Amino acid sequence: MQAHPANTLQVIGTIVGAGLQGHFHTWFSAQGQRYDQTIGMRTQSMLRKADGRLFALDENDNLREIKGLILQRQHTQDFIDDEKFPSQPQYDKFKGEQTLPDGRRTFAIVVQPPDGLPEEIDLDQKTFMIDRLSYDDADGTSTTDFYDYKVFGGSLVALREIDSNGDHDFDLTRVSEHILVDRQIPAVVFDLPKNNEVQTQAPVTVKLTDRAGHYFTTVNIHGHDYTFLVDTGAQGIVLDAHVAQQLGLHPEGRLEVSGATRVGGLGIAALDGLHVGSALLPLKSVSVLDLHNVMGAFQPDGVLGYPFFASAEVQIDAAHETMTFARPGALHAPGSPIAIDVDRQMIETQGKVNGVGGRFILDTGNSGELLLYGPFMSAHPNLLPAEMHPFANSFGVGGAAQALTAYVDELDLSSYRFFNRFSNVMLSKQGAFADRFDAGNIGMGVLRNLIMTYDVANAQAYAAQSSQFDDGRYRSRTENNESLTIPH
Repeated sequence: MQAHPANTLQVIGTIVGAGLQGHFHTWFSAQGQRYDQTIGMRTQSMLRKADGRLFALDENDNLREIKGLILQRQHTQDFIDDEKFPSQPQYDKFKGEQTLPDGRRTFAIVVQPPDGLPEEIDLDQKTFMIDRLSYDDADGTSTTDFYDYKVFGGSLVALREIDSNGDHDFDLTRVSEHILVDRQIPAVVFDLPKNNEVQTQAPVTVKLTDRAGHYFTTVNIHGHDYTFLVDTGAQGIVLDAHVAQQLGLHPEGRLEVSGATRVGGLGIAALDGLHVGSALLPLKSVSVLDLHNVMGAFQPDGVLGYPFFASAEVQIDAAHETMTFARPGALHAPGSPIAIDVDRQMIETQGKVNGVGGRFILDTGNSGELLLYGPFMSAHPNLLPAEMHPFANSFGVGGAAQALTAYVDELDLSSYRFFNRFSNVMLSKQGAFADRFDAGNIGMGVLRNLIMTYDVANAQAYAAQSSQFDDGRYRSRTENNESLTIPH
């Protein structure tokens, strides 16, 4: 979102990438800012209110207020857009001269205001316009390149932008075609939409099936029953390719998924909803992937991920193998509150490993106890004993990821302390296990000790001791721990 001198500004154009075509529309005014993007059948929006609050609406109409990592990134973007970085050089670091891949010569400056994440600006050596913005994003660096600047009624607009995460098969190119200056914008443009919710009048309880530490439930789609993994670590609803074919769904485009590695999927398909128990989860689209060999011998029909948890308050009692859910905020959950960050459409929270704090994904799709990611371990090289066990293989979308195994003396989650936790220390350089912001993920090997309630719509979780709670303080470290299966 860019600053501008006009009273109102609208930018309308086309967007192309990943085998899909679409359009975008941006509005700026004193009432707020909004960006809509439609590519193929997926529509996403970012909305900033006049009071500064920031919201995101995804392709399945799940609304979330941005309060965590993405808000920190937006603070830096605002600092750049408002042209504060030249006048406040104490937050700048000159990196030097460099040449971009397309030959443009730039001056590189790293900017980080007090409340923001670091971001690199490449200023063109001839025009001093911003040629590129770069920032750390998950397992790599994301960039936006700007071309063809023009002034419209005092507003400077780059007519072409290219977004990339380094995997150029999935680059998105935006071309601005219509620039509207000082046109009246209806107030309704900045109204908050309603969050999508499961359709049920009362709480619904369904059975969970435990298969080697993974928990599954039955999902009904158009009269067919399927077995879905319950996965708080998945950012979407996923159908296996054979299920999509059986239902007559036709995926479009190319889907990039971050699992054990980055991998391309079959695409996105339209689906109006699915039933979990007696409740309807309204949807617009699902991701279609080949889930064969993701979980060893057992192949799930699909994954029940973020859109389900964003549309309902969900309580998982692994000890009794039940899942109870209702509309957001309706369960009056027991236990200690846990603040969660859902900016990235995952459930992330603060925890500690051997006294060292970090962000962790609460990941019901991980059958193990704890994964620690390479970037976090590199930042804390003395966190675990120098001697670790030989390589283990962790399997997931994209294949196998190598890991070392070790025991963690203490893992802190909210007010709970767990001892002698078995961990895989991931060696991946790319994919979900190489995330630069999270320390790792906490799996069902730990979470099954708790009755966990996830109220994603209200950015809150709750943890209460289950009937089989064991903090592990008297646990033997000679127990047999086999390689873990981690689907993402």
